[in-house]
Amino acid sequence: MKQTISRVLAAALCLALTLALCPAGFAAGAPRPILYTYYRQAGWGDRVQVACVDEDGGLWLAVGCDSEMRWPWSLEEQLAWMQTAGNLEKVGELTSGALFDLNSLVLSAEDCGEKTVPCACDAGTEYSYIVRYDREDGAPERVLLGASGDDLFENFDPNAQALYRWLRETFPQVTSYAGLMGPVGFTPISLLAFCGKADVDLSGAEVTAFSIDCEAGPIELEITEDEKEAARARVMYGTVTGKANATTVTGGTVVISFREADGRFLCSFEFYRGLLVRQDGMYYVE
Repeated sequence: MKQTISRVLAAALCLALTLALCPAGFAAGAPRPILYTYYRQAGWGDRVQVACVDEDGGLWLAVGCDSEMRWPWSLEEQLAWMQTAGNLEKVGELTSGALFDLNSLVLSAEDCGEKTVPCACDAGTEYSYIVRYDREDGAPERVLLGASGDDLFENFDPNAQALYRWLRETFPQVTSYAGLMGPVGFTPISLLAFCGKADVDLSGAEVTAFSIDCEAGPIELEITEDEKEAARARVMYGTVTGKANATTVTGGTVVISFREADGRFLCSFEFYRGLLVRQDGMYYVE
């Protein structure tokens, strides 16, 4: 009995020591980063801030001095660093829906190269990247979304702009100079101009609305005069402010249609839960 108790105590002590020596962060076999951003100050100090999203939706962050963190330069070494236990602290988790939207942008963003131009001096530099793992040779592919500070780069693909903006909003702890010495981002544009209908006068047009069912197709909706005017105002004065996702749906949308008094079709606009639906995905409208 004493021998058994001793073994149990020894095992418990071993487990406790193991837990104490294993800091929080990615562990061996952990999910891979799909999106990351970092800032490095190499002029007036050695400050480093690193944040990433893993393929399971985990949000991770590390802030400290480069002399201690030793943040590497190459993609392979950076990925290894981010997956090493203790280098990053988990600070959140995306919902499945948010991760789905994020992945749609990650998979759709175009690679516009990595050629930066000099901008500031000793401000430090922030870089933001996508990492994709679908190459035939299995090697990770890195796509630069933007750089700000001492180096300047903007990927003008709407998917990339959406991801760069998302990183800034999700990880405000990572210094960036977006809009000042960095990417300006998606330029707000009127909904009509964005859809190529800037010259269409809708002020006196007839308004109808349809819900789109994936099986039954379009079903006309009964809407009041106030609802018609609200729909008209949304289209005429709405502003597209950026891309929300790169997904498509087969139903559950509402189409606002405009016709002349004589029945001649003018244009229509499709919305899904408040987002403008386009062939390449969905956009925010304010």
